[in-house]
Amino acid sequence: MKKNNQDYKNIFIFSGVLFLVSVGVTIFAWGKIPADVQIPIHWNAQGEIDGYGNKTFGLLIGPGLILGLTLLLNFVPRMEPRIENLRQSQKAYKVVWGFIVTFMLGLHLITTAAALGIAVNTAAVMAFAIGILFMVIGNYMGKIRSNFMFGIRTPWALSSEISWNKTHRLGGRLFVLVGLAVLMSAFFKNGTFSFALLLGGLFVTLILTFGYSYWVWKQDSERKEIL
Repeated sequence: MKKNNQDYKNIFIFSGVLFLVSVGVTIFAWGKIPADVQIPIHWNAQGEIDGYGNKTFGLLIGPGLILGLTLLLNFVPRMEPRIENLRQSQKAYKVVWGFIVTFMLGLHLITTAAALGIAVNTAAVMAFAIGILFMVIGNYMGKIRSNFMFGIRTPWALSSEISWNKTHRLGGRLFVLVGLAVLMSAFFKNGTFSFALLLGGLFVTLILTFGYSYWVWKQDSERKEIL
């Protein structure tokens, strides 16, 4: 177990650096924002602000989420029953970990910029960032080995190596396509359109991967029966 924890040292440090960056951004903004200012913390599909928080909550939620995700993602490998499979998937795990935490830092920067009165086209930025995130996840999805913590964990995929591998190859391609579509929609600067593409793409991906996972499982003569 000690060796496995050590394998995640670099990404843990990287995540910690991003946490410190988020804290630095918060410290920089704290003295420039009056105590009674309401800080944007939520945007609707059109990229319009529809939720506010007080200064403390608005500036600390970003670093708090980054710290929480860092600790959670570092702890997950310790709980995995199929530890060897997760170890073989660690490159994909670390890349996805890094991009998720980077994405959260980006959200914190957008929130802080809005609080400082800096104009940001949130709809376009979010569409671009989400598109990149999905394409990265999709690119590495086929490299994930069967485990209970990370990936498309249908009961059929968890009961058949063939189903797991084929489901993740299909899921990876679909994630890349969804990500590409959402990324391209950023140029239209229409948050509703981007949001509809994201939801529609996720729905199609969910239906196809679940159905395909079951179909491949049924064809696998070495599958484990699900009780």
